[in-house]
Amino acid sequence: MGKYELIKNNLLKYPDELEFFPNVTQELIEKFEKELNIELKGSYKQFLLDFGYLSFGSLEIFGIPNKKVVKQNEDCTNALVCTMESRKEINLSENLLVIYNFGNGELYCLDISYETPKVVAIWDEISEDMKNPPITEIVADSFEDFLEEYVNEEIKDFT
Repeated sequence: MGKYELIKNNLLKYPDELEFFPNVTQELIEKFEKELNIELKGSYKQFLLDFGYLSFGSLEIFGIPNKKVVKQNEDCTNALVCTMESRKEINLSENLLVIYNFGNGELYCLDISYETPKVVAIWDEISEDMKNPPITEIVADSFEDFLEEYVNEEIKDFT
């Protein structure tokens, strides 16, 4: 069993702490990709198919929160809405997809310019030179590495 499947199985062991919208279709993901003019790859795409979006304890990973309406905003857990707003408001780079917001100005984004997309951190503000906000650090080498770390942190809080 791969790393992503192990993480998924761990999540499902805590149904009282877990909220998600399962059964997102491939067709909906294609609409999502078309709206953002990106091609998703790696474990994030499987995450969307399995969960749609994820609320687990205090962790909220953005995705597609409703299997019928791509642009519906569910408390800003909609990666499409958050990414499009960030593209307008802070000139977010076209290769970044907002997947997590700390609420303190720091955004975690999936950087799809890599063969295996990495999770990177940026600040939610317009840069001084009015260009794309700079990436401040690589948070994880893949979405599943990011998911594993943050899910395990939440599980520690439950026990």
